[in-house]
Amino acid sequence: MAWVLGYVVGLVVVVLLVLLAASTVGTARPDTALLALVVLGGTAVAALVAVRIHLLRRRGLGWADVGLRPPARTPLHLVWQIPAVMLAGVAASMVVLVPLGAGPEGSDDGLEDLATGGPAFVVLGLLAVAVLVPVAEEVVFRGIVLPALRARFRAVPGIALAGAVFAAVHLIPPALPYLVVVGISLCVMAQWYRSIVPGIVLHGVNNAVVFAGIVAAGAA
Repeated sequence: MAWVLGYVVGLVVVVLLVLLAASTVGTARPDTALLALVVLGGTAVAALVAVRIHLLRRRGLGWADVGLRPPARTPLHLVWQIPAVMLAGVAASMVVLVPLGAGPEGSDDGLEDLATGGPAFVVLGLLAVAVLVPVAEEVVFRGIVLPALRARFRAVPGIALAGAVFAAVHLIPPALPYLVVVGISLCVMAQWYRSIVPGIVLHGVNNAVVFAGIVAAGAA
C-alpha cells in the first residue's frame, strides 16, 4: 500500500510541477478537462503499476492472487445486486444526511470538468471512471486491503473497516454514507464470489451512472 500511495502521490506531484512550470514561463494553463483525465486515469494506472512491480512480481504472484479470477458463483446475481446496493446507498444517504439538512450529492470537480469538456472528454472520462478506476480500486481495496484486514481482524470488523477506508479515501464528505454502503457491499461480494470481477462490474456501473448524472446536469 505504501508503494501504491507513493506512485499516486508521485503522479500528482508531477502534474503540479508541470502546472507550476507552465505558470512560471507564462504559457497557457492546460485545459482543466485534460488535467482531470490525466489525474484520474494516471492515478489508476500508477496504482496498478505499483501493485504489479512491488507486490506481484516481487512475490511471484499473479493477478488471480489479488482476486482477478473467474467468480465462484454465477455473475447473474449482479442483476439484482447492482440495483440493491445502489438503492441501499441512496437510502443510507437519506437517513444520515436529511436530518442534518444536507443533500446527498457530493462534489467532484474533476468529474465535472470531464463532463463539460466536450464529447471526446465525456467518452474518455466514461472509460476512465467506468473501467480503469474500478479495476484499480478493486485490486487495491478488495484485492489487497480487504485480505490484510481480514487477516488481522475477524470477518465482520475486517469487512466494515475495509469499506470505511474505501469511503474515506474519496474525500467527499456528503457522499460518505453512500460510499460506506457501497464499499462494504463490494467487500462482501469479493468474499462471496471469491473474486473481485463482479465487484468491478458493480463499481463500473455505479461510476457510470454517477458520471452520466453529472453530464446530464451539465447539459441541462
